[in-house]
Amino acid sequence: MKTIGRITKTYGFEGAVVVRSESGITGEPEQGEPVFVVIDGIPVPFFTREAFSPSPDTLVISFDDYLTSGSVSSLKGCEVRIFVAAEQSNELASLDGYTLTDSNSGFRGTVRSVLQNPGQLLAIVSTPSGEILVPLHPDLITTIDRKKKTIEMSLPEGLIQLND
Repeated sequence: MKTIGRITKTYGFEGAVVVRSESGITGEPEQGEPVFVVIDGIPVPFFTREAFSPSPDTLVISFDDYLTSGSVSSLKGCEVRIFVAAEQSNELASLDGYTLTDSNSGFRGTVRSVLQNPGQLLAIVSTPSGEILVPLHPDLITTIDRKKKTIEMSLPEGLIQLND
């Protein structure tokens, strides 16, 4: 799943919310397509009733069965994710030159290239001590900022040391 932004406020009186993203929102979910609102750390599916993007970093979205602003007001501040289809994983293959940072260990390196192995993508990351392989799994990627060319990840403890 890919994070598209956070719910910042309600919109109108019919249960719509405003989703904002610092790195821009690409694409709008179709009617009936699920988006996942992260509530207490768990992605919960909400089915789209209507969505439109008034600006590149803003998405206004309303959900099936949530018809009042009161019914969605508790979602303010929640992260919104969309399901990433297999063909969208090709986006990850174009990350050469990006700075990869692990929020858990503070690790930092530069993506030299991306290996497309069956079943997974691996980033070859250059560090001062050599090159390491980092899995580019959607569950490990926190954010990708295409403008700043950065990848923020949350890697399991000890993963970086496996390459030593």
